[in-house]
Parts: sequence; structure tokens; C-alpha cells
Amino acid sequence: MAARGASRPRQALTYALALLVLVVMAFPLYGIILTSMQTERDIRSADVAFAPTYVTTEHYRQIFSDSSGVPVAESMVNSLVVALLSSVVTVAIAVPAAYALNRMRVPGKRIILGGFAAVYVLPTLLFVLPLFITVVQLGLYDTYIGLLLPYVAFTLPFMVWIMGSFVRSIPVSVEEMARIDGANLAQLIFRIVLPLLRPGIFAGLLLGFVLAWIEFLTPLLFTSDLSMLTVTLGLFRSTMDIAIGQLAAATVITALPVILITAIFQRNITEVITAGVER
Repeated sequence: MAARGASRPRQALTYALALLVLVVMAFPLYGIILTSMQTERDIRSADVAFAPTYVTTEHYRQIFSDSSGVPVAESMVNSLVVALLSSVVTVAIAVPAAYALNRMRVPGKRIILGGFAAVYVLPTLLFVLPLFITVVQLGLYDTYIGLLLPYVAFTLPFMVWIMGSFVRSIPVSVEEMARIDGANLAQLIFRIVLPLLRPGIFAGLLLGFVLAWIEFLTPLLFTSDLSMLTVTLGLFRSTMDIAIGQLAAATVITALPVILITAIFQRNITEVITAGVER
């Protein structure tokens, strides 16, 4: 009883600290949402209001109107297409690569894994320049494929590492029993491995989509006319002024898919992020 009573203050302190962290992290998002629902005059007012006294959708209507001059709707479509393609292609390559590196004898396995690690250890700009030159020489600059190449290149090493953790979680005895029953490699992959990897594949698709959706540097360098949502946010600033309300509304629209995916599929994403530690 004494031990249980002593643990209550510690538990209360843990919850209090967790609530404090939640408030600190959520306050900027709350501020952006509040700003997007106020008029421009009140946004620029010296009297800061932390609680809304009214709600207006003026800025949301403006960013999707033809008079705004900023292609938000077009950028959303482009970002959605590239993010979906990037997540699907990355996972489609990462699954067989992870299986080969963790279940087969691959020559130079350590060199390959070291190269994957180098993508995150070395500065990103070391890889951006060669990729940029390659994309330009192939005539893929400012195209979906030209964006897809660097997206996949930067996400693939992490995804292979994640999928490798899920592959290692499959008991080797299951595959050995399938081979004893006469299953060839194709049957083993499609009938045994892939069904068991389904939770990891689904979570990998979610994480790949989020990473591609929030990417900023790649579309900034690899596109000019092909508008992407994260880069489009900067267009709300002119040489004379900043449309604060419209920028806040566009920021909310940009963050909304990430917030929804994280809130709904939190357990799946957490399992992917912690897969390498737990397994």
C-alpha cells in the first residue's frame, strides 16, 4: 500500500509534465488556426486575443479563389500525386531489398548498409547536386518523375532499415516449413512473407506519404513551374507585404493531412519508428 501511495505523486508529476509538453507543442498550431480565422485587421492589431470572439472563413475562400494569384489547389493536387507515388514506389522497392539484405547472402551487404547510413550521416547537399545534374540531363526537371527520383532516393534507405526490422520479426522456421512443403521463392514471398509484412507495409506507406508531403528542399530545387504546396506557402509574401491570414490558412491546409494521419494511425507510425529499437 505504501509503495502504491508513493507512486501516485510521481504519476501525477508525469501527467503534469506530459500536459505541459502537449500545451507547448500545440500552442503554435492553435495560434496558426486562430490566425487563419480572424480578419487581417485583427491579426495586425496590437491587442492579441488568445480566445476567438468570432470565426471567419474569409482567408480560406481567398486562397482557393482565382484572384489570390497563388495556385493552392493546383499545388495540393501536385503534392498529393507526388506523395502517393513516392510512398508506393519507396515501399515497393524497400520490401524486396529488406528481405534480400536480411534473409539472403548478398555480396557487399555491409557496403550497401553503410551507403544507406551515409545518406543520413553526410550533408544532404552532397547528394542533391549529383541528383539535380542527373535530373536535368535526363530532361526530367520540373516533372513528377524528376521529383520522384530524389524523394525515393532520400527516403529509401530509412524505409529499407524499417522494413528490415519487420522482416527479422518473421520467424525463420515459418519460411523453412514453407520450403519443406515445396514453396519456391515467389510463392514464399507472395504467400508467406508479404501477408506477414502487411502491418509494416501499411505503416511504411503512411510514413512515406507524410515525409514526402512535408518535404520542402527537394521541390524548391527541382521545380519551377510545377507548384508544390510547401513551396507555394512562400508565394503569399510579396515585395511589399505578407498576406498573414491567407498564409495561415494555407499553412493549416498543408498541416491538416499530417495531423489527421498522425492522429488516426498513431499506433502504426509509432510501431514503424520504434521498429529498429524493439526488434
